[in-house]
This record gives sequence, structure tokens and C-alpha cells, in this order.
Amino acid sequence: MTLIVVAEDDPGTLKLLTVVLEKKGHDVVAVSDGASAWENVQQLRPDVIVSDIDMPGLSGLELLERVRAHPACALTPFIFLTSLQERRDMRHGMSLGADDYIAKPFRARELAEAVMAQVNKNNMRAQSQDMHVQSALSGALQAQARELSDMYEERMARALNEQWPGGGAARQANHHEQATVLSAGLVNHALWTNTLSAQDMAQLLKRFYDSCGDTVFLFGAHSLQFLGDGVVAVFADGTDAPTTSPHGLRAAKAALALRKAVSGLNSFVQTLAPGHGLESVDLSVALHGGPVAMMRLDGLLGGAAQSVPVGETVMDAVALQKHAQYPGRTGITVSAPVLRSITGAVHPVRRYLLALPHRVDPMDVCLVEPLP
Repeated sequence: MTLIVVAEDDPGTLKLLTVVLEKKGHDVVAVSDGASAWENVQQLRPDVIVSDIDMPGLSGLELLERVRAHPACALTPFIFLTSLQERRDMRHGMSLGADDYIAKPFRARELAEAVMAQVNKNNMRAQSQDMHVQSALSGALQAQARELSDMYEERMARALNEQWPGGGAARQANHHEQATVLSAGLVNHALWTNTLSAQDMAQLLKRFYDSCGDTVFLFGAHSLQFLGDGVVAVFADGTDAPTTSPHGLRAAKAALALRKAVSGLNSFVQTLAPGHGLESVDLSVALHGGPVAMMRLDGLLGGAAQSVPVGETVMDAVALQKHAQYPGRTGITVSAPVLRSITGAVHPVRRYLLALPHRVDPMDVCLVEPLP
């Protein structure tokens, strides 16, 4: 059972934190100040620490500094609770080694998911330190790779027969309570359009679409739509998924694989216009999670039926991909819910609040990279 130390000086908030976490099966030690929290951390060695920033005596930031400096507690996951006025302190908190933060007022589900993500990261760290587990994992991955290869061929044949992504019994679900949406787009599309002929651009986009289709299909995408210079794929749990891996993790793996696949187009781009110094092919990718509805379009203009993902989650994912900040590079940007679902599988690079044109509130996002 997971032991969590919770530090919060507001009695009502402290009671709410305790109730939510205990209902999820965790053992909770609740304290109202940083000094008491530090004493309990040293004595009990909790699995996770949840702390307010502004507390009497020892602040949350000072508590985090002590935890990270203590040899036996340095790796303990630390989650901050922050109000809007304290957001400016979060950059300092993250630089000190905080693992996550939750804005007040928080939702019970958000708190539970944030804590569970850190528990899972602890479990992954423990497993990676066990050489016997590593050996078994290596064998399992090899077996999984063979299984994925066989299932890929089977699923690809079935998809062609059903004119994927339209039609097919496995793709007629009209709503996913929780799914991960992947939005990806070519970064330098506008520059190439000014240099390449329409025929050359069509060849480039066809190769791009082929690479994307094969890759996301391998990781069990439920649907795939092509949008000009980009694609939108939906990952959901279900009987047609290639493995039992959660949809968020499969989407993250697909995103990493997409960037590698698209980088292979560089030599092809240079052959289309040699000597023009075209920019390298690169991809911006975004992941966002939430409910997704599938709208079925039956044979528009005599074509095959299509299942099109719609809803706020899809709009947010596409906007996130187009407006995310990639200082000096491209990368993969994920929303906070997706980050929590894949904690331990990627390396967070930069977390920030992103204003999107269609949203009133900014989105909590993070630029991530694959683990070394």
C-alpha cells in the first residue's frame, strides 16, 4: 500500500486531500506545516509527498530542498499544490526537482492521476534496478516484437480489405470515454511549397502519409485522418488494440516512432530539388487526452465510409501541435493528463502554460524527449 505525506495549512483542503487519497486505497499522513512534514518524511520514508507551497514556518519550496538533499529521500516523488498567485514560484520549484504540480482548486480525479503517475514511476525505477527483471523484460520485449510483427501483418491485411480508416466492425465505435489524440505536422511545409512543383509536393506528402499510416497502425491507432500537411490519430483501449498497453503509452511510442520515420524522408527531399538548400524534414507532434466522439460519414461523393474523430479533445490536440513552443528545435509536446499517464517513459524537458486561440484558459503542457 502506498504511503503519502500530505502538507497543507488550510484545514478544508487538507481534509479533502486526505479523503480523496484514502478512497483510492493510499495510506495518508496529513500535516498542516512544513516542519511536521519534514519530520514524517525522515521517519516514515513515504512513497509520495504532496505539499502546498506557502505554509507557516518551513515552506513547500524549503521542504523540497531538504528532501532532495537527503540521501535516503532524494528520489521521493514530490507534487506541489499551487494557487494562481503562486504560479511564478513553480519554475523555481521545478528547477529544485519537483515532479509535478496541481493547480488549486483541483479535481479529485486530477489529484489521483498525478499521485498514481508518481507511484508508477517509482515502480518502474525499482524494476530497472533489478537485473533479473531486466533480463526477463528483454526476453518479453523480443517475444512482443515478434507478436507485434505477426499482428501487424494481420491487421494491415484486414485494414486494406475494409478500406481503412473507414468501415469495419472494429472501427464503428461512436464514442471513447477516454482516448489519446496524436496530432502531427510537417514543420517546413510552407517553405517547400514555394520551391517544389505541385507534382513533387504530392510525392512528398504521399511518402509522408505512407510513413505515418504504417507507424500509427502498428501501435494500434483506432483511426487516422490526413489534414493537409498533417495527420490526426486516435488511440483508445479496446479489443482491437495490438497489446494491453494503455492508449497514452502507445500514442507516445507512436509519436517517437513517427519522428524517426519522417527523418528518413530527408534524402528524398534533397533529390526533388538538388542545390536549393531545402530545410530538413522534421515533425512537430502533440498528444492530448480526453473524450473523443467518432462521427461516421457514409460514402461522401460515392467514396468509402469514414469515421472522423470530433470534439474538444481533437481540437485541443491540433491547436497544441500548431502553437506549441519548440525553441531551437522540434519535438513532442504533451498535455498534463497525457504526461501523467506516461510518466517514467519519457524525459520532461520544459513545462509551461500555453495560450490557445480557441480556449479561455491556457493549457498545461510539457515538451518531452525519449529516455536515453
